[in-house]
Amino acid sequence: MVKKESLVSGEYPAIFTAQDTPLKARSMLIKKIIWWVSLPLFLLLIPQAIYVKRTTLRLPEADGERAHQPNNAELNMLHAGESTVAGVGVQDLKQGLTAQLANQIKDHSSKEVAWHIYGVNGIKIKELNVILEQRCPKKNYQFAIITLGVNDTTKLTSLKNWHHHLKNLVKIVQKESEIPVIFTQVPPMAQFPALPAPLKYFLGLRSHLLDLELQRFCQQTKGVFYVGSELEVAREMMAEDGYHPSALGYENWAAQLLPDITRILNEQKSG
Repeated sequence: MVKKESLVSGEYPAIFTAQDTPLKARSMLIKKIIWWVSLPLFLLLIPQAIYVKRTTLRLPEADGERAHQPNNAELNMLHAGESTVAGVGVQDLKQGLTAQLANQIKDHSSKEVAWHIYGVNGIKIKELNVILEQRCPKKNYQFAIITLGVNDTTKLTSLKNWHHHLKNLVKIVQKESEIPVIFTQVPPMAQFPALPAPLKYFLGLRSHLLDLELQRFCQQTKGVFYVGSELEVAREMMAEDGYHPSALGYENWAAQLLPDITRILNEQKSG
């Protein structure tokens, strides 16, 4: 039997496998109950939320080209999402998550990666879908990475709408071809250095609920995958706003995503 060539060479163990077990479902229900019980307390947090919004340093999107199309590229990646896709926290997109991940894939597999970015600071999933529907060109992408959830957390997107927009996003991305769609973890906002207590615990619970719903959606949807990671909040890993990664933070984040993304691409190629 001839073994099919891997899209990305190298072997990595599976880091995350979503399992919708009764225990996880019960945990989700408990967290939902806690959320609804705590929701009235949000009224008490509004002054703190307004203060944080007014005083937190607002960094611009990174400079640089939003597409990298080398002639010898063997892989073609779409990366769409919010401020971290737009490179907020670094000066140039070459230091951002997309380029860092592409470089690490190349270092691991010796395959050049072409990439295209659709990232907007402050965007929610519903708004991202509109942009992708209107502007995303036919580029024969081989896989897509989606990074978002912070703005849907802070703007209180309901779980029902979150799930609905996730379905629409996948439909839009896979319109031309059923490429793998890989979602990164909704960032755990309780760990953000820029957020004071108790606001960060309230938003942390909300971001966790969106992340659990994302995991469930990915498990139940063919060709859609979830990749988890650990947020590094050491000073050198964070930008000066305490809200976004630094160049080193993006590099570390990409290194955490690499094993699972590599495994997913290999499985899709050989499947």
